[in-house]
Formats: sequence, structure tokens, C-alpha cells
Amino acid sequence: MSGCSCNNQALAVGNHECCSQTSFVQDKLCATYTLTTATPQVIYALNTNPTKTFVSGTISLDSGPTGGTVAVTFLLGATIVETDTLTVGASLAFTKSGFTSITLTGTGAAPFTPPYQGEFCLTPRYPLG
Repeated sequence: MSGCSCNNQALAVGNHECCSQTSFVQDKLCATYTLTTATPQVIYALNTNPTKTFVSGTISLDSGPTGGTVAVTFLLGATIVETDTLTVGASLAFTKSGFTSITLTGTGAAPFTPPYQGEFCLTPRYPLG
């Protein structure tokens, strides 16, 4: 049986009357990006509690210099939580919590010719209250 358990009583699926319910707010942010230098570009910065915020999203790399890559870095303050690498034509899909910002950094000799270009779409969810 699945469901939640409250006061050592198992509840049937869909009957969660005694379990605490948390209401979440959901936003959506979609934009294109262009990287011409090797300076990390912040594409998202969190202004709520990172342990209670869940972010789903996609980041794509549509074009860039031949053989180049873009590093997608999830940071908690200045500490790197995770880094993923995108090649031209690739996309990254994720759902994460525990970070405060996302940066994109192109590799290779700058200025990048052609520039790295792509799109990101992020959906943060955070509790009310």
C-alpha cells in the first residue's frame, strides 16, 4: 500500500486528511543566452531558502565554436554543487534543490566566434509562508 502514514496509521492512497499539506508557488522563466567571453554568466539566482526550493528545467546549447562546450554550474553561494557540460546540439534536463545560482561558462579562446547561443527554461517551486 502506498500513501502517507500519520500517527502510526497507514492511509489509503488519496486519503491524506491527517498529513500536513504544503502549498507551493510555481514560477517559470525562459530566455535565450549568448556567451562571447569566458566570464561565467549567471542565468538564475535564488532569493529563497535553497533547501525548500525545487527547480526543474532545461538548458540547451544550440550553436557555438566547433568543438567547444559550455559548463553549466550549480552553486551554493561560492561552493560548486555540480557541473555539467553541454556540447553543441545537446540539452540538459534537471530537477534539483540545494543551490543558489546557475552559471554558464563557455570554453576555448575568447572572444568566441561564433558565440555560444542557446536557451534555458526554469521552473522553480517554493513553499508559501
